[in-house]
This record gives sequence, C-alpha cells and structure tokens, in this order.
Amino acid sequence: MSNLVRSQLTAITPRIRWLRVSAVGFGTVAATSPFVLYVALRLPSLWEPHWYSDEAGYATTAWLSTHGLVLYQGVWNNKPPLLFWIYDLALWAFGPSEFGLHLLSMLAGVLTLLALGVALQGRVRGRGRVVPMVLAAVLLGVPLLGGDLALPENFLIAPEAWGMLLILQALERTDGRRLALAAPLRAAAVLIQQTALAAVAAALLLVMLRWGPGRVRSAVGLLLLTAAGVVAGVAPYLIWATPARVWFLLVASYRQYTVSSLPITAAAMLPRALAGALLLTGAFWRRHDPPIRLLATVWLAADLLLYLLPARPYPHFLLPSVVPACLALAAYWPLARRRWPGWRRAALPASGAISAAAWLALLATNASGLFGGLLTMEYLPLTVGRATGLVTSSQYLGAFGVTALAEAQAVAFLEAHHLDGESAMVWSADAWPYLLARLRPILPTPAIYMDSAWLGEAQLIGRVRTGRPQLILIAGYAVPAALRTILDSSYRVIERGAGGASLWMRR
Repeated sequence: MSNLVRSQLTAITPRIRWLRVSAVGFGTVAATSPFVLYVALRLPSLWEPHWYSDEAGYATTAWLSTHGLVLYQGVWNNKPPLLFWIYDLALWAFGPSEFGLHLLSMLAGVLTLLALGVALQGRVRGRGRVVPMVLAAVLLGVPLLGGDLALPENFLIAPEAWGMLLILQALERTDGRRLALAAPLRAAAVLIQQTALAAVAAALLLVMLRWGPGRVRSAVGLLLLTAAGVVAGVAPYLIWATPARVWFLLVASYRQYTVSSLPITAAAMLPRALAGALLLTGAFWRRHDPPIRLLATVWLAADLLLYLLPARPYPHFLLPSVVPACLALAAYWPLARRRWPGWRRAALPASGAISAAAWLALLATNASGLFGGLLTMEYLPLTVGRATGLVTSSQYLGAFGVTALAEAQAVAFLEAHHLDGESAMVWSADAWPYLLARLRPILPTPAIYMDSAWLGEAQLIGRVRTGRPQLILIAGYAVPAALRTILDSSYRVIERGAGGASLWMRR
C-alpha cells in the first residue's frame, strides 16, 4: 500500500509544482497589470503638443528663474518652489519638450500606484485589491482628470500617497519613527501645491483620534516637522524676494482667487459647512474603525471638501482624490456583504457624499471644463493617426485647441525669420512661445491672465508702453482698446495664424 501511495505522489508532484508556479505567475501578473495598464495609458502623453496653459506658465517660470530672474521677485507665480525645481529638472534633461515633463509626471503616477499597492498588501485580498488598483491606473492615466498632464496635482499625489501610507503604518503599530518619516513627505507635497494641506489636516485628525495617550504631543510634533520642511523650502525666497511678496503670491492671492468664484450665499456655503461638520463629527464617531478604513474615508472626505472650496469647475482638482477613493473602495470591499451603518457611522461617508454631489453640480455648470473627458475618447485614435500619417500635424494640434495651433505657427515663423530671442509680450492664455522661441518677457508672469489679475489693466498697459517689446503675439485672448491703440500706432502685422491670431513687430 505504501508503495502505491508513493508512486501516486511521485506522479502528481510535477503537477503540484506546475500549479504552484502557475499560481505565482498569476499573482505576479495580477500585481503588475495595473502598472502596465497605467504606463500604456500614459504613453500617448509623451508626444502631446505644447497646448496646456498652466504647464506653459510653470515651464516658463522655471526657465526664467534659472536664467537670471528671482522667483517671486523678477518672475511671479502662485505655486510653491518645489514644483519649479521639478520643472527645472525636466527642462535640464530634455529641453522644452512635453516628453520630459510628462515622463516625470508618469513616474510620479507609478510611485503613487506603488504606494497604493503597498497599502493594500496584507490588508485586502483578492478582487478587493485588484479592482481598486486597476481603477486607480485608469483614472490616473487618462486625460479625464488631467492624468496626462504635468500639473501640481500630478506630482503631489506621489509624496502624499507615501506619506499617508506611513501614517497608516504608524497608526497600526504605534510607531513614532514612521510618523516622523511622514513629515518630510507631507512637506514635499505642500511645497508642490498648497492644497496638499488637505491631506496634512486629515493626517493630524487621524493622529489625534487614534494615537493614544500621547496623541496631542504626537500631532503637534507631526505639524511642527511638516511646517519646518515647508519653511526650509521657502526660506531662500523669503530672503531674496522679501516675505511680503512671497506671502502675497503663495497665500493672499488665493483669497482674491476664491472670492471671485465663491459667492457668500447660503446655497453656496451651507453644503460646505455641513460637509465639514460631518467630517469632524463622523471621524470622531468612527475613531475605533480599522485604521485603513478610517484613514481612507477621512482622507477622501478632506480632499473633496478642500478642493471644492474655491468653487472652480476644474476636473484635475479631483486627481488627488483618486488614491483615497480607491483605498476606501478596497477597505469596504465587498459592499454587498456589509449592513448599512447607523446614523452616527454614516456621518463620515455622508460628508464625502455631500462634497461629491457638490462637485458633480459644479462640473455640470461648465461643459468646456470637461475637455479632458472629450479628449479621453479621441486620445488613442489621435495618437495612432499621427504616428501612421493619417492625421496631419495641423489636425493633431487643432484637436488640442486652435490656440495651440496658432502659437505653433507663430513659433515656426519666428525661428524661420531669426526673430527668436527678442523681447516680447504673448497676449494669450498660453505662454509656450516664450520658452519655445526663447523670447524675453517684459511682464512679471508668463500667463497674461495672471498679469491682468495682479497688475490690473491700467498698470499692465503701462508696462507694455514702457517695456516697448519688439514682438507682440495675439492669440485667443480678448484685446482691450488701450492695447489696440498701441498696436495700431507702434506695430505692424508680420504674420497671421489660425483662429484670428496675429504676430506684431515694432515699427
């Protein structure tokens, strides 16, 4: 009998080994497929044309700040300095190409997915881990929420995700070292974009709720370490550009930005106030939940609420909410097997639901702001068509907007006639021609709409008169009567382009 059993075992041993290897292979594929999917979705972005105005402003600011102008003094922008250091790296390595910028933002997305995967490892099993990872890969990779771009939100999600992972591990293990390591990552996210303060606030709330007897001291320590990192990054500019100017650009300018779009009415303020109150009370009532569930829900509700405050219908503001949303989906998987919680336990999800509903209403008011959704549908056909020659260069540029096409034509004209390098003013929502044609701006900020907001029209026109730029490019932006007078009296048209764009040279 023993010989028979031994012979049977000998016969099936290779099959067991094959099944084991197959299981390991399947697990490897399941683990890596979200990353492969994300990279595949992001590949077309590496060859996008120069079209997005915010990228143009950041790239030109970074370029000017490394070629003689002091950030926040000679060149203005309302974003913290780490964003421009990242842009400097891309410009140094790849020149003024979208390839370099989008390659770095793709790397940030891969690191973000990796942090999400580590957070789910050992805490969630099966489809509860795979589905959220795939969903995150799609939402971070397609243009729907600006995933194809190199905006502050595309970069801050990486340090934010890793910082929250360390917070999660610290809450589970009462590990003060991990809490301390989270602080520089929190600071890095804030030095990319001020709105990363939402995740900082969520982390502080979580430490206060779950840490134990020393929670107040630990929360204060986390806050001080984070603040120290932020101050260290901004300190040189406080010296070079004066504290008053840095304060205005990084803090005070957002007050004007928010007031102009958020009416102080009961209809506008009540949902935000209610979401905030439910967030605080709901987090307290659910403070004994498993750490991953509490962290995901508080983080998601805080992100949705803070990015909602300016009342701007920009889909890319929702990009940082993708990771906590997918983490929450995994933490509550599967939904069908869980009973609906009591009213106290429902308060925290209700906060996120109110903010999400307000976001839907906000996005519905501005169809043009949903360009990323339209681009998502055309993205792959455009890329394939351009690569195979079925889509011409003009058609490809035109798909991203007539302004991009007009500015590309202007840059080509300037280079062909050896006019690159001249002093100039780009009267356009975009600012790529400054960098692509190495033009010298006469205004303190590359984006004209920011000059209009911070200088006012009278001072703006005054600077044009005294700056006497050699070239003025008009593209896709309304021209005031005072500027039209200057053009008619002192300039002549040397080129006209798509969408009524015109290139003027000083007589």
